[in-house]
Amino acid sequence: MGKGNVWVDLAGEGGVPLFKKFAMFDSGFVPAERTCRDAALFRRCRISSLRMDLFIGEPAAEFGSMVEETPEGLHYSWEKADRLVKVLEKNGVSPYFSWCYVPLPVQPEGGNFRSVPADWEKYREIMKDFAAHFKQMGSPLGYQEIYNEPVNPGAFFDGTPEDYQTLYEYGALGIRDGDPEALVGGPAEAFVLPPSECRDNASRFLDYIQRKDLPMDFFSFHTYGFREKIYLERLRMMRSVLGRREYFNHVGIHVNEMNTVPPPWPYRKTILEQQDLLPQILTVIEDFLEETDVELVHWAQMLDSGVDALGLVDHLGRLRPGYFAFELYARMPAGRVESSCDDRLGCMASADEQRFSAIVWNKSDEVVELSESISGIPDGFSQVDVCIVDSLFLDGLARDPGLRLRRYMSLPVSGGEVRLSGILLGISDVIYMEGNMPGLGKMTVNPGLCIGQILHYYPDRWKRCYADYDADSGCVFLGANGCGGKLTTVSLKIQGAGGRLKIVRNRISGKADLAVRMDYYTSEYVSAVRFGGIMEAKSSLEAEPSLEEEPSGEEFGRGTKRPADYLAEEAEDILDLERYAPAGWEGEGMLSFLAADASDDYREVIRLKAPVSRAFGSLLD
Repeated sequence: MGKGNVWVDLAGEGGVPLFKKFAMFDSGFVPAERTCRDAALFRRCRISSLRMDLFIGEPAAEFGSMVEETPEGLHYSWEKADRLVKVLEKNGVSPYFSWCYVPLPVQPEGGNFRSVPADWEKYREIMKDFAAHFKQMGSPLGYQEIYNEPVNPGAFFDGTPEDYQTLYEYGALGIRDGDPEALVGGPAEAFVLPPSECRDNASRFLDYIQRKDLPMDFFSFHTYGFREKIYLERLRMMRSVLGRREYFNHVGIHVNEMNTVPPPWPYRKTILEQQDLLPQILTVIEDFLEETDVELVHWAQMLDSGVDALGLVDHLGRLRPGYFAFELYARMPAGRVESSCDDRLGCMASADEQRFSAIVWNKSDEVVELSESISGIPDGFSQVDVCIVDSLFLDGLARDPGLRLRRYMSLPVSGGEVRLSGILLGISDVIYMEGNMPGLGKMTVNPGLCIGQILHYYPDRWKRCYADYDADSGCVFLGANGCGGKLTTVSLKIQGAGGRLKIVRNRISGKADLAVRMDYYTSEYVSAVRFGGIMEAKSSLEAEPSLEEEPSGEEFGRGTKRPADYLAEEAEDILDLERYAPAGWEGEGMLSFLAADASDDYREVIRLKAPVSRAFGSLLD
């Protein structure tokens, strides 16, 4: 038995915030009825995105005949897909459809769902109809992906990598025909070929997209395995392919199938059904937080498919141990604070006005006697609840599948500090500590504001600076993270902005020249104003439109796709959007945050919305 120490300082800076970019993937073999039955389990983990490969074109699959050829033309069966989308939306989940495989009407004679489409224009028409249908439903699909693992010999596509390039071209154009605002991408690289071939295929794919000027909002790949952190090795390979092409600086990376266990996945007692999976999941979360151009990571899988034993939830809706890693992480605020621990342990900690939390996991092969100290606790927090996920809890779960996380003990806060000692943390055990502020009054900030798509621009995707919006806190988080200069830009598509937008700025450390840009949308993006930034502002509406470049040194690539029409004074509290708005503007547009000349220690939090009501109350007794 060894000893392990953990130190948490709520007043200290902790690096990249605990963004909730960890999502789920489910196989197309999971029945839609079961997804609807277990949808509340996604909400418990604050899962924002569920990627699904739909198995279109396989008649035996649930969505296989989603589109069919009839004498009257193409016929679509929407009922099951619509119900699935609505149930997921109700539970806070944005569906992420991988449009696969080859639809029945374009399969060649004697072909199947793997075949190269026989009619490219009809394939484009089908993709257009798919996208247009869900746009009419209010655009519930967060992302739309062209195909699944096209380069995985004998599995899902019989064509060559060049055939997939054509498939992507017609598919992506069709989606944008049906929904010009859809976020589309690929290629769902499987990493089943030698790494050099995977890299070359990705490089040729990106060259094709750039040459054809095709839409692409995200680049996706899959990775299975934990040994030597192979997931980071593959990420860096794909980043190297993207990073040398400035054309793709607006493209985020999606690791949209990820598991620490490589195939095969048999239905017998493996790590996938054991407690040992918990520290692996938490280590993966910790690692991917540092990879700030990775916008989504989809764990494979949430629900058991009946084919591979990958699910965090079995076919009866019973939870497996790995589920609790995601549920505990979901409870943690975004604002990361300083934490450190011995090498045999892993730890993360965070805090906001309502809650602070710390999670510790034993990643060693021996029992650890734990000592943990949390300092810098603000006035108003009176106690800390402690939850332990260990063999005792999991034995109880086996007897009672409905067992919830519960309070193991409570510790008093004294002098802004709490100490825990003498706890024996078993192999793969997890301990979670949480303090909650009672009785906070309701906050109101921009009550009519709705925030939709979140987009990024990466001037240098190797830099670990960050810029993102956290929906739970209602805040934009900006930080150099030791990589000063020009930072990543985050852009938010908004509605209901009103004439005057309130912002609450909290510059935590360092400095930067921050510009806030608003691109106004009527029937299209028509004009833009930039508040603050490096250059001297021109606040007069009678001034000629600015021909200056943006602070980034480049023309802005979103919204109007040109420099701002007006340069306004920096605003600390209120953005006077109405003053610069075009005729007929009704509160819709794109709000962007551009930071330049940032010091290495720059950190800022900007509140746009009130925090959501806590998704979780205090830990259960």
